[in-house]
Amino acid sequence: MSVADTALRPRLRDSVIVQADGGTLLFLCLADRTVKRFACDEFVKDVVVLLDGTRTIAEIGALACGGRPDARERVAEVVQILEHEGLLSRVADPALEFRLLGTARAEFYDRQLRLFQDFCDQGWSPETSGAALQRRLGEATAVVCGVGGLGGWVALALAGAGVGRIRVCDFDRVEVSNLTRQVLFGMADLGVPKADAAAARLREVNPFIEVEAVARRIGGAGDLADVVKGADIVINAADLPTPNDVAGWVSEACWPDIPHIMGTGYAYHIGVLGTSIIPGRTACWACVRAETFADHGRDGLETVVGKRDRAGAMGALSGLVGNILAWEAIRILAGLPPALGDRWSEVDFWPLEIRSRAVAQRPDCPTCGR
Repeated sequence: MSVADTALRPRLRDSVIVQADGGTLLFLCLADRTVKRFACDEFVKDVVVLLDGTRTIAEIGALACGGRPDARERVAEVVQILEHEGLLSRVADPALEFRLLGTARAEFYDRQLRLFQDFCDQGWSPETSGAALQRRLGEATAVVCGVGGLGGWVALALAGAGVGRIRVCDFDRVEVSNLTRQVLFGMADLGVPKADAAAARLREVNPFIEVEAVARRIGGAGDLADVVKGADIVINAADLPTPNDVAGWVSEACWPDIPHIMGTGYAYHIGVLGTSIIPGRTACWACVRAETFADHGRDGLETVVGKRDRAGAMGALSGLVGNILAWEAIRILAGLPPALGDRWSEVDFWPLEIRSRAVAQRPDCPTCGR
C-alpha cells in the first residue's frame, strides 16, 4: 500500500474497533488483544470513520470536515500512520477478492475467508488476500492415517476448511463403542469399514472437495508409499500396533519430501500433540526419538505390565487434540508459520495446559543432519 497511489482506497481491518475518549482515539485490535491510543481532533475522527475501502484519499479529504484546503495531505498523513501501525487492511474490498473463487465457494467459506484476510493484514502471510490462502488449501492434498477418535476430527476440520483432496487410511470397521468420540460415524455405519464411512461423511460436509478412502492395515513404511504419494501434508493419527511404530513408518514414507505431523494420540487426561516435521526446516522424527526415547531411563527396560487394550477417552478431549492438529496442518498448507515444529508438545486436559519441550535438529543426525 502506498499513500502516493491516487487510486488507493484505504480500509480499516475488520478486526479493529475504534472508540473515542475526548481528544483520544482507541484502536482495539481483536486479533491480538492490543489497544493503541492516538491523540486526535475532529478531522481525524471523521477520516477514520470514512476508511471503509470505498473512497480514495482525495475523496475522503473532500468529505472530512468540509474539505479543508490541506485535507488531502492530512488524510494521507493519517493513513500513513495507521498503515505503519498495522491497522489497515491490505485490500480495499475483500468481498470482491473472495468472489474470485466463485460465488458458491465465496459464500460457503465466507467466515473463514474473513479470518484468512486478517492473517494477511496481520502480516503473517506474503499474500495480500484471504482468497489466496483459501486457493492454496483448495489445491492441496492431505493424508490422514487413522480416522478414529483423533483422525476423524482432523479429517472433518480439514474438509470444512476446504482442503481440496483428502485421503483417509484405516483398516478397522465401525464399532458401537466408537460412536461417543469418533465424530464421522453414526449408528447406521456399524460394521462398515471406517475409511469408507469417513469418506462418505466428508463428502457430505463439503461438496467442493475430493475424498479418497484407503482401507489398509499399516505394517511398515512400504504400505504407505502409494498412500502418501503426491501429498502436501500427512497427519499421523494411527496407533496400532503401537503409536511409535506407526509414527516411524509414516515418517519414513514421507521423508525427505512431504511435511508430516506426528500427533500420536490421547488417553485419559493427556493428549499428545507431538511435533510437525518439515523436511529441511525442522528436526526429524529420528531427532525427536533421540531426544525423548531415554526419558526416565526407560530405554532397554523390560515391560512387565504393558499397555491395556482399551484406554479411557472422551469425544470432547479427542476433539480438542484433533482440531489442534488440523489447525497446524491448515497453517502449513496455507503457507502460514507452523507452531509445533522443533518441539514435542502435550496438552494436559485437567489444568488445560500445553507443555512443550524443545527438540533441536542434530547436526550428526543420520536422517536430517547437515
